[in-house]
Amino acid sequence: MSQFEERLSNVEGMLQEVLKLLKEKKGRAKYQAKYYAERREANLIEARTGIKNPDRNNLDLPMGWDRRLRTKMEEWAKVAYRFGEGRKSPYSFMQWLAYTWNCCTYWQKVVTRSGGYNWIFIGFSGTKPLRTKRTDNDLFGCIKCTKTFTNKQRDQFGTALWWNWGHGVLGKVVLEMQEDEARWAKLSGRFTKPLLLMMGGFGLVEVRQGLMFDPKEPDPKKMGKAYAYVKPELDRGWVACKRGLFAKEEPCEEFVNASTE
Repeated sequence: MSQFEERLSNVEGMLQEVLKLLKEKKGRAKYQAKYYAERREANLIEARTGIKNPDRNNLDLPMGWDRRLRTKMEEWAKVAYRFGEGRKSPYSFMQWLAYTWNCCTYWQKVVTRSGGYNWIFIGFSGTKPLRTKRTDNDLFGCIKCTKTFTNKQRDQFGTALWWNWGHGVLGKVVLEMQEDEARWAKLSGRFTKPLLLMMGGFGLVEVRQGLMFDPKEPDPKKMGKAYAYVKPELDRGWVACKRGLFAKEEPCEEFVNASTE
């Protein structure tokens, strides 16, 4: 009996040693996981460029734009003039601007794409970006109809998020360009008109006498009539912006960096 108790005591001692080792191993694994997670996060923060994204939907900002980008708008306006005076397409400039704003300005891209959807940055959860999905129609408001609008189409078109970009990013660049009235006046209408159209109602484009283009026009019939005149230019503008948003490298880099004007 005494031998059995001695053996049992030895087994219990061995089990305690095994449990101790397992706990220590689990503790080390937990510590290492935490250590490497913190190290990865530190590396990500160190590698970040640009400014922190506004902690909300970046295409729906107070006052319509990020005021921290004022100096950026001045720089981008200089680039826009190089495009316009160099007889480059306005759509090439839109593609470059969409790329630069989306991929090079903030910590996180404002718009990403996966699974057939556009994913819009809407804030942070700790240090991780939060996103909401949007279709191309939600983002750009593309409407195939060119002669008549239903109320639903009018609402979809007028509330597309990209009009906010047209006002708060492209529009601010255009306003900076217009500060030099003489230089702006010398640009070809073929260059300036598409830019103004992408600004929506803020562009104040009269497509026909007495008919202004405004995506927030409440009259579907009037909206459809104006849209029919500008659809080709808007389609090219949306395509250019979409290409810029998801480009892997800077569009027109050689042209953009050809001058320091």
